[in-house]
Amino acid sequence: MILDLKKLKNNLTPKNMAIGAGVFIILGIFGIAAFSIVMRPKQAVAQDVPAATTPTLMPTVTTKVLPTPVPTLVSPPPTPVGTHFVSWTNREMGIYLRDAPGNALILDAIPNGEEVSNVGDQTTVRGGVEWIEASYLGQSGWVATQYLFEIESDYQRVGEDGRWLFRDMNGAVAMYLWFGSPYQVLQKATGDDGITWLEIMLPDGSIGWMKGR
Repeated sequence: MILDLKKLKNNLTPKNMAIGAGVFIILGIFGIAAFSIVMRPKQAVAQDVPAATTPTLMPTVTTKVLPTPVPTLVSPPPTPVGTHFVSWTNREMGIYLRDAPGNALILDAIPNGEEVSNVGDQTTVRGGVEWIEASYLGQSGWVATQYLFEIESDYQRVGEDGRWLFRDMNGAVAMYLWFGSPYQVLQKATGDDGITWLEIMLPDGSIGWMKGR
């Protein structure tokens, strides 16, 4: 293609240059506008998409199993149980229930072989005699402990006419047992004369023989 420089020079008049500049400006404006239209959606989309965020991790909850508490067993205080005694002395009138330790007022006479319950304290008076607070037939008082023997097993009582206690089946008399005297049978035997004998033990631990019936 050969350019006609002369013709081109004749056409470059101020008017034509002004028109060309105007066209160029207009085309530039339209180009800028088109560029803005093309680029705007991309910016909008870029603005609408939230930035990626790092997810927040929830802390791991560890369940700790607590040991089952062991209940503390509290033992209740023991209930005091009154001790039961049998009364006995080697005399006919038995023993006395007094209102105080020692030679105090006699409240009642307790026959041999009767049951007496301990309801209180023990004390020792002048002379070294020990007394115990006891109950007999619902009445409380004091009894000398030397006449009370703790019940450990069943016992029998001498009848109203009393009985003799012998050292053995052929020996001498040991003592007379008054009415009500308590005893335990250890064994039964028959003498050479055919008489039945009972080996017995008294509350104080004494052992002898008594003729059986």
